[in-house]
Amino acid sequence: MEWLDKGTFQLEPLHPPLARIAAALGPYLAGARLPEVKLVTDAKGSWFDIYPAGNEILYTDNQYRRNLGLARMGQLPFLLVGVWLVFSWTRRLYGPWCGAVAVFMYTTLPAILAFAGLAYVDYALSVFLPLTLFILVRWLELPDWKRAAAFGAAGGLAVLSNLSALFFTPICGMAILCAWIWKERKDNHWPAYFKTIPVVLALSLVIIWAGYRFSLTPLNRAFAKPSASVEQIASPLRPLARLAIRMNPPVPAPDFFRGILASWMQNKKSPPSYALGEVRRGGFWYFYWLDLGLKTPLPFLVLAVGGVVLSLTSGDWRIMAPALSALAVLLVSMIVKVDFGVRHILFIYPLLTVAAAGVLPRLWRIPQNRLTSLLAVALLSWQLVSSIAAHPDYIAYFNFMAGKHPGDRLLFGCDLDCGQDVGKLAGVLRSRGVSHFSQQVWTSADLTRLGLPSFSPLEAYQPAKGWIAISVLYLRSGHGIFDGSAVDGYAWLNSYPPVEYVGKTIRLYYIP
Repeated sequence: MEWLDKGTFQLEPLHPPLARIAAALGPYLAGARLPEVKLVTDAKGSWFDIYPAGNEILYTDNQYRRNLGLARMGQLPFLLVGVWLVFSWTRRLYGPWCGAVAVFMYTTLPAILAFAGLAYVDYALSVFLPLTLFILVRWLELPDWKRAAAFGAAGGLAVLSNLSALFFTPICGMAILCAWIWKERKDNHWPAYFKTIPVVLALSLVIIWAGYRFSLTPLNRAFAKPSASVEQIASPLRPLARLAIRMNPPVPAPDFFRGILASWMQNKKSPPSYALGEVRRGGFWYFYWLDLGLKTPLPFLVLAVGGVVLSLTSGDWRIMAPALSALAVLLVSMIVKVDFGVRHILFIYPLLTVAAAGVLPRLWRIPQNRLTSLLAVALLSWQLVSSIAAHPDYIAYFNFMAGKHPGDRLLFGCDLDCGQDVGKLAGVLRSRGVSHFSQQVWTSADLTRLGLPSFSPLEAYQPAKGWIAISVLYLRSGHGIFDGSAVDGYAWLNSYPPVEYVGKTIRLYYIP
């Protein structure tokens, strides 16, 4: 909304503007504008308190559901691009009917259905990062100017979607390049590639700069204390950084570089993460393997594993490309120190979908064995049933390997809780005639405007009486997921049975 209304992008540079512009465009056209955003300063530094401002935007004209719906609709064009990508990439490798089945698999994945319907910052990258890799494959096949331009545009859009594209895209690209060099080493025409690489780079940079409105700011104004940031840079680059500070050059898209620095610092701080009942700073090396294994329908996992194996043994680098990219993501994610949920590797799903679709022709064409055909149909039907059973609560979907209490396995980053059950809580409390309750509910919403009765905060280590509503996130991890404190601060509630389970994420208690 700041980008649309004020022409700036300074409030929170950690996430680039593309997905945010898409979410803000509908409310903006409906009349919403940027309200006052308070600057908060404490011992940790200064930042803009964006969440109350976001709530004010959604409550414009007292039309919360309309504005929220408009914000969510902004993600639907990305979904259409994702569907086109999955179909086109699969069709080129395995034919049109496999492309159609791949679309079916992709659009029945609960994680895709969840995040493609949220005004959030992750789904756009899940489309444009795989799109960049797909066009990279096409460019390696034929390095003409048209494909080079498409490659550069897709890469720029991926970076404008999420800064993690700067980390994962080169890694996946290197995996594809290695396979290409290995398989096509006799037919590589290097001059043709070198001629078009400048087009790729130039168009990527122009699109990224355009996403930040072609902003240009002197270095000492772009960063409040540039000299203080030097110590955060790798030591071999510090002399160059100090030279740049003395020269004070104009910086294009300074908020882009501020975002990179903020992202670097976030990973360096090793924020707490939660898995299998444990809170740990710096995350878990196996986190994203576990996340993918529990948040994905089992039939899809079976087809994906089979597809990866078949792809890697195919001998064709084009078929290997999606599988190699998916494996590269999972291997590199083992060193990432920010483990905030499957949304951070959502872009792996289009890659696995293309690989999984490669199993279907094999199952269908095995001669004189209808059992394999029935197996394919059974797996696809199983996935459809899993998706229907999860509706409409796709956010909190887990397969049966997570057990009856998936919150014991994974909690944070919208793996279980994205605040989706607060509206249900209001309805439950009204139906029970509750006039006052204590709460510790995970949400960024303004609870005073959601039709809830009067409430008091539920403090850690302070048992309360009467009606109590608490998110599973707090029940299992206290405040540990945020700052490592009070991990067992609400464990005393485990001595009481909940009166009601509100959705998948909130427990309601009554203690006389």
